[in-house]
Amino acid sequence: MGCNLLNALIDHVYNLDKRLRGDNIESNPASLWIPSERVAIHRIAKPTAPRRKWLGLVPWILEEKILQPAEKTHFVIGHDATDELVDVFAVSKDDLSTWANVARNAGFAPIQMTPDYFALPWEEGRISVAWREGYFLVRHSLSEGFSAKPDLAWAMIESLLSDAKIPPRLSISVPDAEIIPQHLRDQAEVNNAFLDWQMIDMGSEVNLLSGDYRPILKGSQVSLWQLNIAALAITVMLLVAYFNVLSTNLLRDLSAIEGHLTSSFDHVFRGQKVSPEQMQTAGLKEITRLKIQGRILNTEPIAALISLGELMNNCDCNLVALKADQHQITIHLEGGKKLLARNLSIEGYSLNIERATDKTDEFIMVIRPESTS
Repeated sequence: MGCNLLNALIDHVYNLDKRLRGDNIESNPASLWIPSERVAIHRIAKPTAPRRKWLGLVPWILEEKILQPAEKTHFVIGHDATDELVDVFAVSKDDLSTWANVARNAGFAPIQMTPDYFALPWEEGRISVAWREGYFLVRHSLSEGFSAKPDLAWAMIESLLSDAKIPPRLSISVPDAEIIPQHLRDQAEVNNAFLDWQMIDMGSEVNLLSGDYRPILKGSQVSLWQLNIAALAITVMLLVAYFNVLSTNLLRDLSAIEGHLTSSFDHVFRGQKVSPEQMQTAGLKEITRLKIQGRILNTEPIAALISLGELMNNCDCNLVALKADQHQITIHLEGGKKLLARNLSIEGYSLNIERATDKTDEFIMVIRPESTS
């Protein structure tokens, strides 16, 4: 029987001894909460080496802080605590092997192992505490927490409260409130809720099954990469179907718009219908007319007169007479002293201006194409 990773069992490793494995039952995947008192969390400065090399450096960095030889300890790089710090989880390789064997003997293949204090809710400015058969679980940040016997747990909680710049709120879930010290009970929110390990979403906070302990599902069980390929294929098919529908809708909308425009044209412009051939002939005639007009505008003296327009702006002068042919343009002006002060020039033409001989306020301007000057 194949398994579905999405429906993997979630439970505490301590509850697996209550499950009996039947004969010829295939191992099913399981995500397991494991006792936090068996896991140490260290917050270290990020090594300067590339992240892919951190695991090789961590044993040397933590060599004096762990309680057993580094070669017997499994290290897992957690999330970044800050821009400069990163969390490292350390757990005994013997403990990992023991928990894996317990799971296999109960008929399960472990795919995730997470410290059980992550089962507690977390929010900024709150310490969450819950009871687990002789131990208190404590979570005091997004990634930090611990598990300890009551006396040690209370002492550590008091230390967290006293070290905080702003005292955090305290939430305690315990079957008997009498075991809480009175001074903590007075400031805490106390309830008798219990942890239902199978109903708590494990998420992806941290998975101790990494590296050599990475889960490998065998037999008819579906591997993660196969699930990813299947999901990708489904996504591609959905995209293709979406674009096909979009293309069909676009063609339908274009046809509707074309029909609407045709109907509107017929309604506004009633009478004889013009065929495409007639439209083409009329268009060609108009293009020919515009080309002829362009050639006329570029011949003399029209081209020179057009160029003269900008030159005569604000000249304070009046036109007395104008004579033009293909060789030159002669302009008789009344006034126009401003023109003498300007640097007069027209590209492609020679220009000369001088006073008329009979009156001092009249001027004669002569413009010739440079090719004929």
